This record gives sequence, structure tokens and C-alpha cells, in this order.
Amino acid sequence: MKVLFDSSGNPYPGAYIKQCVSAFGEGYSEAVQIIIRRSKDGIDKGIFLKSSAKLMSSFKMTRSGPFKGVGRPGAKDLDNDRRVLSASWEAIAESVLELKEFLISRPNTTRSRVLVEILEIERSQVAEKLWGMFKRLLPLCMSKTSLGLVGASKLLFSLLPEVALPVDNIQWRKLFKTVDYSDVICLMANEIVEWERLSGQRIDECDPNSTIFKQ
Repeated sequence: MKVLFDSSGNPYPGAYIKQCVSAFGEGYSEAVQIIIRRSKDGIDKGIFLKSSAKLMSSFKMTRSGPFKGVGRPGAKDLDNDRRVLSASWEAIAESVLELKEFLISRPNTTRSRVLVEILEIERSQVAEKLWGMFKRLLPLCMSKTSLGLVGASKLLFSLLPEVALPVDNIQWRKLFKTVDYSDVICLMANEIVEWERLSGQRIDECDPNSTIFKQ
């Protein structure tokens, strides 16, 4: 995986990365900001329902498939008729709360950088915990035309944006070339560490919305 480096192996300038992040658009950026703020101090089912519905809608994943109807106007709790969000929460609630507590308790780390600031062995443990939850979410996110990889990654991101990564189909196929979510997390973290070492910059400073982690 080489996202932060050019074809010659040189780190992209921070200004270029910031430009790429800005290109995602206001709708996506707004959804991410809301999710990060909501999950700052803790997580519960209500927060998950609101955040996951917001994220799925921003990715236009509520028009068909397992998440069809999620977040529809007038819905009692933002879930759809299949109760996919409620079932997802029940599948991973205990594990996600344990992981959130672990992340909050890490000394000498900031939320926006926790994945690269914790010890390497801890990073591997976080990745394995995410992978375990990811596998429990997959059956709920599958459809006739999808393996559920995209949906599962986005559900985890809506709960743990400081360590999870929402991965689209083309990224699974062309970039990461794996279905192991722990590999995705470790590849991402290792590349960030290497980019920061070679560029002398911090990756969070390249995010135009990085200050939302401090709110």
C-alpha cells in the first residue's frame, strides 16, 4: 500500500494531502465531524444509531441493500425494517465498549493520533479487536451483490473514528488487496508512521478538519 508516497517512494507534501482530503466534499466532511464529536467521551446504542445512519446516508448506502431505509425521515430510531443497525450494535457492543475504554486509558496519547502513538504491540491488539468485530458484522452487511466489507468498515468507523477506517470497494480491491481488516489497520498505521518519519510532519496536521478531535 502506498497512499502517502509517490511512485518513486517519496512522501507527498503535506499541502497535497490536505488538498486531497478537502476533495471529499462538504457532505462527507460534515458527517465525519459529527461522528467524531459524538463519540469523543463514550459510545452507546443511541450514539451508534445516529452516527451510523448519518454516515451510511452520506455514502448513499441507504437507497438499496442491507441499509435501505436507514435514517429515513420520521423513523422512530433511525433503523430500517430489517433492524440492521440494532443487530449490529448487539453483535459488537461489549467488544466496542471495551476497546473504547482501552483507547481512552492509554497514557501520553492524543485521540487524533492514538493509533500511531500507542506501542506497536498495542496497535496490533487494537487491529485484532477490530478484526474480530468486523467478522461479526459481515453477515449483517452482506447482500446479493456485496460481501459486506464496505458496510462493516463504515459501521466500525461510526463508533471508533480514531482507529477504524471506512474502506470503499475500489480500496479493498485495488489498494489493500485483502479482506483482513486487521491488515488494513496495520498497513494504514505503518504507512503513517513512515510518512511522518520521512516528511518531518504530522499527518493530523494535513487534515483541514483535524481540530474537531479537540472539541
